[in-house]
Amino acid sequence: MSKLHFAMAASAAILAASAMAETADKPAVRVFGDIRLREEMWDYIPIPTASPNVTRGGFNNSFRLRTRVGAAFDFADCATANIRIANMLYDVTAGAKSFDWPDELVVDNANIELRGLTGDGSRLVLGRQDIFLGSGRLVFEGTPLDASRTTFFDGAFLHQPLGGDLSADFMAVYGEDEDPFAVGNVHRQIRGYSPTADGRDEAGVGLFLNGSALEGALPGSIYYIWKHESSARAADGADIDNADIHTLGALLRPKFSDRVSGEFEYAREFDPNDDGGISASLAFASLKFSEPSSEFKPFIAANCLYLSGDDPDSGRDESFNPLFSRYPFLSELAIYCYDTEGAGNWNNLIYPHISAGTTSPSGYSFTVTAGDMRAEERNGAGGGRNRGELYMAQVNFPICEGAENGRGKTVGHLRVEILEPGDYYTSNHTAYYVRWEILVRF
Repeated sequence: MSKLHFAMAASAAILAASAMAETADKPAVRVFGDIRLREEMWDYIPIPTASPNVTRGGFNNSFRLRTRVGAAFDFADCATANIRIANMLYDVTAGAKSFDWPDELVVDNANIELRGLTGDGSRLVLGRQDIFLGSGRLVFEGTPLDASRTTFFDGAFLHQPLGGDLSADFMAVYGEDEDPFAVGNVHRQIRGYSPTADGRDEAGVGLFLNGSALEGALPGSIYYIWKHESSARAADGADIDNADIHTLGALLRPKFSDRVSGEFEYAREFDPNDDGGISASLAFASLKFSEPSSEFKPFIAANCLYLSGDDPDSGRDESFNPLFSRYPFLSELAIYCYDTEGAGNWNNLIYPHISAGTTSPSGYSFTVTAGDMRAEERNGAGGGRNRGELYMAQVNFPICEGAENGRGKTVGHLRVEILEPGDYYTSNHTAYYVRWEILVRF
């Protein structure tokens, strides 16, 4: 059976299952989906090279329409089969074009979920799935070159209660550089650090032990993550070696009072078989003040993020590797500043910043963030450490409540980011990024 026939059969199975659910209580089938429309515009986003000194030719403007449909089938009291299929249309009015009609049809999720198999509260998921562990700064994005369509991993995930408030989360994943199950007229890389390097597959395991102390006032996790990046061949013919990164870390989220909370994370990356050849780290600290009794839920937080940079004189690789989190967790604009180092390759950053926000009872929310980005190492063409002053704002708003079952619920957002570049770059133009989005669920 060809991939196209497989996709058509899968779609027919979803529709047939939906029809069965209309007339029978068993088997229980739920069909769902969403439609997301985005426009993204940006200009003058700086990169560390001298020429060019801004990314992707300067001004870019694109429309992205992503559609997804999925189904969940409860074939036993403790077991569910899940499938979700996605496609994205991409219309570029300025900048490079990477999507063409009808593009790829992607099997976004396809897994079996088993509940209670290893005790009450346990959950085992086998197959293609989304995985979020800890803060998401190390495990969230499984397809970083996928242009915002998907975040899936191929593998296994287990949540296992250990008694009391103790639990463990375990994952084991393997992903090829190109998706073998994509159907359509074009195949693109979804992993690796650059489309110019072919065959950079990724694999890894992660174990998070979760619990709390001080009668629940100090929740947190300790964790270990191993990631393997396979050898590859760059466009210029150069070989890219295997890489094995081991990471130990801890995440704490203390609750000092009803109004004051914090978040502290530290992770250390190393290679025990390379005589200290890898030595990199992540650190994050946040102190948040909120007013939960107010109907508008205002908050303000002081934060600082540290990602190590590589010292060329040390003889070790000290550049932080984002592992499975090469996505815009920090900034939509700033992620493009790393284009010359690989998509979403966060590193060499010291970023103290203030954030504040509020949420209204009617569903509106507003957040603002301002901070000063610094480089640990002076490896930009400008020769300095100042990456620039970054300002971000986002408003989320409801559009339509939809039906009582949630279908048709529509929301939107508008996001604006501005960067005043510093002497780390040679560009001195004010950079901006603007995105609006409308999301309909059915």
